[in-house]
Amino acid sequence: MLIAPRPLSAAVLSPLELKTDRNNALRFESCALGKRAIYVGGFFLSCIYYIPLHRVKRVFKRLAVSRGFYEGKIYGTLAYLVVQYDDGKEKACRFEHEEALDSMLSAIRGNTSIPVGK
Repeated sequence: MLIAPRPLSAAVLSPLELKTDRNNALRFESCALGKRAIYVGGFFLSCIYYIPLHRVKRVFKRLAVSRGFYEGKIYGTLAYLVVQYDDGKEKACRFEHEEALDSMLSAIRGNTSIPVGK
């Protein structure tokens, strides 16, 4: 672990617990799911932030449409993983492939009791 992830929530995991959880986490593009936290990426670094699972209120998928600047044509959809935590705070993480996002949501649905929506 070159750069230790920073917490987005008020709750913090111990450094040893954080290291073992991140090393054993399931990776999905720039995000990961551990037994104690969800790891989300920033602009250039993957898994740079974390949110402990007991602070997560809801996880869902958000789809957006990209348009061309000059033509105005629709090029495709952008998929985001949105994690709601603490008291209404949100963190969105962009996925390149929607299938990877769907597999992460199904892993969250199968391994935790967090409400998952689409």
